[in-house]
Amino acid sequence: MDPRTPIIVGVGQVNGASEANEPIDLITIAVERAQADTGGARLPIDLVALAKIGTRQYFNAPQLVADRIGAPKARTLQASHGGHTSQVVLAHAAAEISAGLSNAVVIAGGELGSGIKKGLDGTDGALPSQPNPPDTALGDDLSQWLFLGHEVELGIAAPIMLYPVMETALGSALGRSRGEHLQEISSMWARFSEVASTNEHAAHPEIYSAEEIKTAGPGNRYVGYPYTKLMNSDQFVDQGAAILMCSVGLATNLGISRDRWIFPHASVTAHAPFVSERWTLHDIPVLKRAAAFMEQLVERPLNDIEVVDLYACFPFAVQAQASALGLPLEAKLTETGGMRFAGGPWNNYGTHMIANLVTRLREDPDAMGICSTNGGFATRFNLTTYSGQPAANGFRSLPAPITDTSPRRTLNTRPEGTGTIEGYTVLHDRSNSPVQGIAACLLADRTRGWAKISNDADVREMLANDPIGKTVAFDGNEARLT
Repeated sequence: MDPRTPIIVGVGQVNGASEANEPIDLITIAVERAQADTGGARLPIDLVALAKIGTRQYFNAPQLVADRIGAPKARTLQASHGGHTSQVVLAHAAAEISAGLSNAVVIAGGELGSGIKKGLDGTDGALPSQPNPPDTALGDDLSQWLFLGHEVELGIAAPIMLYPVMETALGSALGRSRGEHLQEISSMWARFSEVASTNEHAAHPEIYSAEEIKTAGPGNRYVGYPYTKLMNSDQFVDQGAAILMCSVGLATNLGISRDRWIFPHASVTAHAPFVSERWTLHDIPVLKRAAAFMEQLVERPLNDIEVVDLYACFPFAVQAQASALGLPLEAKLTETGGMRFAGGPWNNYGTHMIANLVTRLREDPDAMGICSTNGGFATRFNLTTYSGQPAANGFRSLPAPITDTSPRRTLNTRPEGTGTIEGYTVLHDRSNSPVQGIAACLLADRTRGWAKISNDADVREMLANDPIGKTVAFDGNEARLT
């Protein structure tokens, strides 16, 4: 075996820590646990790479971690925002190890979400003075892929708004009634809660039934219909996770036991358009292309892979990934439990997924696992495969992300006349009262326009009867059902 073959040799996770005062504390604990997970080996870390921290602002968080773990001379890498980035960073590290540019790498992240509930804005407290930024920045500016100007101006560029719009469009495209579709996704989410109940690092390990998940009421209000609170990611968690990677040669020299080794096999990244520009709201064609490329790299159907973990911020994201990979919703689609139940630590859930996949594959080293991570509004994805056995051709990845080549909608920022609803949500306040409808509409010229519906009678009609296929009349910044 090539001594430069990249492998994962240690994983560590933490959920809640009374001694943690900032995210860096949680990350340090996770790295220490990952080091112990190797069997006690102390790797000569030469690259520290972090997921973007959302609950506190740092100038150079990777350097703070490097200093804490005794690797102050290590190069530093800071990923941009996005739940997909943990595996993008892992692929970057694997390529560096394969090329001899790195020997031992920390990939980590952490969030102190409880600070948000306490009213802290992430800038409280004195931060250490740091003269230099991270050596490498990985990722794009959010305006390039996440925040489309008109969506921001309308105030709809938020996951709790756009994901349920895509969800209702999907249910309609599948030919289901609202009740049928709600039952399907609630049952899937209940299975995720069952997995979280077995995850020792889960924030909420309780098991919920489909009925409990889909029924709105005290403690489980609608956020954006049809999603109740139990269908939304929980970002108010205190969690950290870390992955240790190195070369086979270094692991051998350090005496790290072979049963600790997990081999990344292949990695594919895909970029979808802004939600407003997608030809249909219920489908992600570029993700299906990414899955096809991955099948070529691993030379087997993805629906034949034994261990699966799909990014689970909202039910729509899971369904889109499962569809692309050819997996039925009844299959076991998570090893982690989803971001509602296991916890949704901003951009770092993917690192927890990798850690759980590694643990599972150590139990069955002949199996292959696939982890699919998602960033934005089902906008960016990474598929990476792993196994306890080495890949026949070594670690492989595409030289660049796969980009969407399907037809795109033109967004009409000042729609006039009428439009037909293709997807919608109804936003609720904290008392579970409906306050506003948001609908994506197809116009007569096949462009798309967004409708904000504030009339109380219209909003309640949207809840009483499925509005997809119905007509709205635009009047400036408002719209009415006709």
